[in-house]
Amino acid sequence: MGAYLRDARRRRRVSIDRAAEQTRIRPDYLMRMESDEFDFLAPAYVRGFLRTYARFLRVNEEPLITEFDRKYGRGKADTSTITALNDRAHRVPRQRRPLNSWTVAALLAAFALVALAVVGVISEPQDPSPASQETADDEQPAAPSQTPDDEPTEEEPTTPPSEPREPEDEETTLALEDGLQVRLVAKRARCWIEVTSDGEIVTPGGITLEVGDRSETFTAEDNMEIVLGFAEGVDLIVNGRNLGAPGGPDAVVVSLPEDVQDLF
Repeated sequence: MGAYLRDARRRRRVSIDRAAEQTRIRPDYLMRMESDEFDFLAPAYVRGFLRTYARFLRVNEEPLITEFDRKYGRGKADTSTITALNDRAHRVPRQRRPLNSWTVAALLAAFALVALAVVGVISEPQDPSPASQETADDEQPAAPSQTPDDEPTEEEPTTPPSEPREPEDEETTLALEDGLQVRLVAKRARCWIEVTSDGEIVTPGGITLEVGDRSETFTAEDNMEIVLGFAEGVDLIVNGRNLGAPGGPDAVVVSLPEDVQDLF
């Protein structure tokens, strides 16, 4: 298979670097396939790379896929590879959300109320003891009788301004009781994908999403696993919520619903 791919590329007069740029497959992966080394990744990934490369070289892909399945099988990606790719996807830095104006106003109002309460406690006069109060009452002269005109007017107590209501934080969870509905859109670059829904592969051999003019929607009752050859090029939309690109330029495996919180 490697010699067949190499001869097909040379007939088209295409270099390894140009083929890598056009297919979004790393140059060392292409060189290893042309050297009959197809065990550099799990069979699920290599199988998709082989199909994409054959289409780029304009050769019949089915005999190559049949021969590949005969030699290497068509199992799913091994657990260690999936775990490593998930760890790499989880390490993608996330931008911190800036504080909005409502949050800042609420914090300032709360601080002002606390300051007023502290000042009120400090300035409140202490009640004298009963004995001191009686002595003071004996020493003070009798107060003149007050007429109705001399009655003091009671000042109405002032109430502090009401604290502005802090808006509720944006929900960071999705309603998953009714299952999963996932839509993949190639926004920035073409991407090869393979989807397993509730333990069954629904895209045998994988499919390639082209930029701008193609998207795919998949559903599952309990769980879904998505293998992405170039995760940086697509947007992941789960139950109507656009979570953006689920990873970088390397292959990524997304497991739902386990990875939903990490994708926010």
